[in-house]
Amino acid sequence: MSSPSIKRSKHEDTKSVPGPKLPQGQGSPPRKRYRKESLDKASDSSHDSDDDNYVPYVSVKERKKQEYIKMGKLAQERHEEKKKLTLSDDEENNKDSEDEEEDEGKVWGRLSNISLLDQHSELKKMAEAKKESAKEKQLKEEEKILRSVAETKALMGVAELAKGIQYNDPIKTSWKPPRCILSLPDHVHDIIRRNLRILVEGEDVPPACCSFRLMKFPESILKALEVKGIKRPTPIQVQGIPAALSGRDIIGIAFTGSGKTLVFVLPILLFCLEQETRLPFLPGEGPYGLIICPSRELARQTHDIIQYYADTLPVPLRTCLAIGGVPMNQSLDVIKKGCHMMVATPGRLMDMLDKKLVSLDVCRYLCLDEADRMVDMGFEEDVRTIFSFFRGQRQTLLFSATMPKKIQNFARSAEQV
Repeated sequence: MSSPSIKRSKHEDTKSVPGPKLPQGQGSPPRKRYRKESLDKASDSSHDSDDDNYVPYVSVKERKKQEYIKMGKLAQERHEEKKKLTLSDDEENNKDSEDEEEDEGKVWGRLSNISLLDQHSELKKMAEAKKESAKEKQLKEEEKILRSVAETKALMGVAELAKGIQYNDPIKTSWKPPRCILSLPDHVHDIIRRNLRILVEGEDVPPACCSFRLMKFPESILKALEVKGIKRPTPIQVQGIPAALSGRDIIGIAFTGSGKTLVFVLPILLFCLEQETRLPFLPGEGPYGLIICPSRELARQTHDIIQYYADTLPVPLRTCLAIGGVPMNQSLDVIKKGCHMMVATPGRLMDMLDKKLVSLDVCRYLCLDEADRMVDMGFEEDVRTIFSFFRGQRQTLLFSATMPKKIQNFARSAEQV
């Protein structure tokens, strides 16, 4: 007998009977893992490490600013090291470089509140100021060098400088003040100077003479003065002429038109008259007196004044005029006969001395008229060169309308002035 077959419909539910549990990995299917879980775990571990190595973000602008500041600090440190090495410099150099040190000591960086154009213009101005200060410093150093050279080159002859000769006593003359003047006490002379507003400096100042007759001038010169309308001496003549006749060196300061010319013209006439009377000048000899003027006009005017008073003397005295624009043959004609006095400008006199057309071997009287103009016109070095041609002691007279610092230094460099 056949067994019955059981048929199940399609719509009938099927039930599964659970079997016994088996350990995992033995016959059980593998468990699926998703990428999301591994990514989550990796992100957790990376967050922990990032927290430890976190570096804050710095903008490009801020980083450039820090670099500028760092570079400025390095420059400042280098400057401080150089400053320590140069502590032994002179005080003047330190004063001149104070401004530069202040500028270099600043830490330069980019300023956010100032435009780059303004910063560029400011830096350009500072660079130009530094260049100007460097030029000024160089000019000051050159002036110091020139000043030192001028001071070492004194107003003395070559032989005097080489042998170290110095004259402590003034040149001797035969003129002496009258007894009526010498017998007066010193306070009387001081009263006379105070009334005439005469200021004097020096040792053993000769007494002042208030008339030309007391100065012992010849009658011919006194008459020539009266013809010119000159009856009484001016204050500069009251004190200057006796000092010049005594052989003293003079620095005379008086305003223009005060009669400074007669202060050196009348004494040189008396000295040359005395020399010609004792021993006449030979041909080619002289001059005994030399007057240096800064301009041709002043030299010609001085020569005319000397010639006017020399023509009144009983003994003929020859005066030579050596200036530019005048033929040199005229001067040489007078020198060949024997020259007593010479009026010259520095340029023409230097030319004649270099060519050995004139000699200053017997010259014992030197006058520099309007020395302030002479120094301002650039004749200082020429005058110093002329002084080197003298051979013996001389009397030096320097006249000026003003007394600036240049004239003080010029006069101080002369040992005899």
